[in-house]
Amino acid sequence: MTPDQSPPNDQNPPAETADEGIARRRRVFEETRGGLRAFLNKRLPQDSDIDDCLQVVFVKLMEKGDVVAAPALRSWLFRVASNESARLWRSKAAAEKMYQKHGSTEIPVLDPTSAAMQVEATEQLKKALKQLPESWQQIVSLRIYENLTFQQIADQLGIPLGTALTRMRRALERLRKDLSQ
Repeated sequence: MTPDQSPPNDQNPPAETADEGIARRRRVFEETRGGLRAFLNKRLPQDSDIDDCLQVVFVKLMEKGDVVAAPALRSWLFRVASNESARLWRSKAAAEKMYQKHGSTEIPVLDPTSAAMQVEATEQLKKALKQLPESWQQIVSLRIYENLTFQQIADQLGIPLGTALTRMRRALERLRKDLSQ
């Protein structure tokens, strides 16, 4: 063979382009998806967990699948799915332990009605705060949002400590009155 000639195709197959590699990995994933779903269905209790796990497997395939030999790609996908399902179980177990440690035996369920009521109450509070005199708004804002002590507030505004305390008390009284209506 002369230096100009390339080796026969059976010795060194042509290198795969990046686009061809991505297309091949997608095809392998699509062919394997049903088996992966069945595999994860035995390991994970909820369909949403299975979908999340499949998504992670696909992302890892796109990121790192080019370093895996083509014949081993399917088994590699199952290994990634197994590892991801185990990670998901560990994170759920850790969350459950945390809730148990802090006195709750169940993971709290967010109630859409109470969440909407909380948003509405927050909006009413913001509206009521805007109706306060400016000097009262400053004190409430510095106390609640900046978490300053009353002495720090008095020093920052250049007013006596008693004045800062009185303005806060009056602001809270007005807010209670406005919000109770």
